[in-house]
Amino acid sequence: MNQQTDFVKLYCDLILKKIVSKISANQTKKSKAEDRSMATGISQVRTMRHWRAVADNEFYYTEIEKGFQQLKELDALTGWSNNLHQDRFKFMNDRYENVLNQYLQEVKQ
Repeated sequence: MNQQTDFVKLYCDLILKKIVSKISANQTKKSKAEDRSMATGISQVRTMRHWRAVADNEFYYTEIEKGFQQLKELDALTGWSNNLHQDRFKFMNDRYENVLNQYLQEVKQ
């Protein structure tokens, strides 16, 4: 009589948007950290700014990898990557196309 509601499938688009926005933000931060670490010259390699940028780069890399792992788990639960033609997933092609392409290439491998 009372069927349980599958909230993961029901709100998949919202969960996906949150995960992808975090990945995109972390990619931007990682890019800035890479630029900062590369901008320091040889004489500045021993500075705190350089090593903080290197540590930030590593941190954001692991956060991005966690995000892609979450995308895989969500895809296994809901199959969202097969439903990209739906209007509720339109934001993936519009705003987060680079993240989507990275994910689809990773899945194919």
